[in-house]
Amino acid sequence: MSGEASWRSPSMARQYANHDFADFAQEFLRRNPDYRADYAATLARMAARPSAALEEQEGLSRRWGLSFPQQPQVRSPSGSRALVTRRCA
Repeated sequence: MSGEASWRSPSMARQYANHDFADFAQEFLRRNPDYRADYAATLARMAARPSAALEEQEGLSRRWGLSFPQQPQVRSPSGSRALVTRRCA
C-alpha cells in the first residue's frame, strides 16, 4: 500500500475493527488494478452501447464473483446506481 499507513498499524486496526468480510472484499477490489481496469472498460462499453448495459454489468459480476442478493433501498442523491441490478444465477 504505497503512500498509505501500514495495515498493521494501530490506527489502521481501529479503522477496520468493525469491518466484515464484505467490507474487506470491497476494499480489496477497490485497490486491485485489474478490477479497476475491468470496471473502467465495462463502463466504457456501457456508454458506447447502453442497450447492453445489463449484460455488461452481469459479465463484470460473474468475472469478479460479485453478488448483490438484496435490492438497494435508497438511491444516492448523486445518481449513482448499483453495479448489478439483480441477482445472477
